Order: sequence, then structure tokens, then C-alpha cells
Amino acid sequence: MRPVAINVGQKSWFELNCYRLLAVVVVFLIMVASACGGSSMSSTSGPMSAAQAQAVSGQVAQALTVALGDAFIGISLPVEREPRPNLATVLADAHPETSSSGDCTSTPNEISCNVPISYSGPCPEGGTIAITGDISGTLDTVGTGNFGTQITVTPTSCAVADTTFNGDPDITISGQISLTDDNVSFPVTFTEGGGISYGPNPSGSCQVNVTYSFSSNLTCTVTGTVCGQSVNGSC
Repeated sequence: MRPVAINVGQKSWFELNCYRLLAVVVVFLIMVASACGGSSMSSTSGPMSAAQAQAVSGQVAQALTVALGDAFIGISLPVEREPRPNLATVLADAHPETSSSGDCTSTPNEISCNVPISYSGPCPEGGTIAITGDISGTLDTVGTGNFGTQITVTPTSCAVADTTFNGDPDITISGQISLTDDNVSFPVTFTEGGGISYGPNPSGSCQVNVTYSFSSNLTCTVTGTVCGQSVNGSC
């Protein structure tokens, strides 16, 4: 038997190829990890900013103003147009029994009305926001009575302030409107709740909890929280 020569200064063919194969596998794994990491970093989870929350709240209020104005007094301005009447002015001019879109039935003692609300329009940076619902109630022969409102707000990829929000599943608005001598009795309060999702940076889902307050001097204020951020302003 011939002795096997071992050269400790050089690697065998087998060892060298094993090292090459290992290097290729390592490079491949690094590339895969980088690609996966890049994908996961395309969006980040977290709360939206205070400015974004304020913009979302303002967009809902603007759409609601146009929807109610169109239902009650024939205002058909696009949601992004200025100037527009505020919500308190729209309510002050509301006369459900004479609304062209309303359905009213009369008896000797009262008038029962249902005014449908329907609106869909663009958001400033893309997408749409839609409003559906109704205001219904009764008035007596001198124009005194109560109306309730149930409204659903559905944003669809509605983009404002560098964020895009959708209903999760939607936003709801409700309230009671009292009339005396065919005029709205102030103060009036609407409450807004429900949820939205938003993204892409940051992204997440959250709750909306807002109050609309309408006063006799025809001012309207919005207070509450959107995605945990305080919002406040006029409407």
C-alpha cells in the first residue's frame, strides 16, 4: 500500500468546493432576508398624526355639510369647494316638509316626513367619500315636532394629509332635531362613532368618537377623538 501524502499547506479539492458551496448558500440567504425585510418595511404600524386625524375629521364634516345641504336646501357644491354654509346654517334653513327630496304624508293633526340623504364625492388627494341615511319625524299643525337622523359615512380610499382611510366598517352619525313653529330649536347635538382603517405610513385601524354641537348663533363645533388624537374645529 502506498502512503497517502498530506499537504497541510494546501486545502484538498473537496474542502475548497465545500467552502465555495457554503459561501454561495450564505449569499443566497442574505439576499432572501434582504428581500423579505424590504417588503415588510414598505408600511409601518402605528397611530396616525394629530394633523392627519384633524384632516380626516374635517373631511367627514365637509361631506356631511354638502349631503345635508343637498337634501334640505338644494346645495349641490362639490365637497372641496369653498365657501360653503356651515352645518348650523344648513340646519337652520331645514324645513323637512318642503324638501324637494322628502316624502311626507299628512293627516288632520300632523305631517310625517322622511328626507333621504345621499351623497358621493371626491376626496382632496384621491378616493371618494359617500353618505347615506335619512332624517325622519313628525310635525304638528303649527310646525312643532321632532326628527331623528341616522347617517352612514363610507370613505373608500379617501386620501387626505398623506393618509388614506376606509370605513372599518364605516362611520355612523346620529342625532335629534327639534322644531318649534317650523324652525329648528337650538342647541342641536350629533354624535359620530364607528371605525376606520388607514395607511400606508403609518397604518392601522381605530375608532372615531366625535360630537357636533350646533348653537343658535349658527356656529358649529367639532370635538372628540379620531384614532386617539384630539380633534377640534368648526364644521
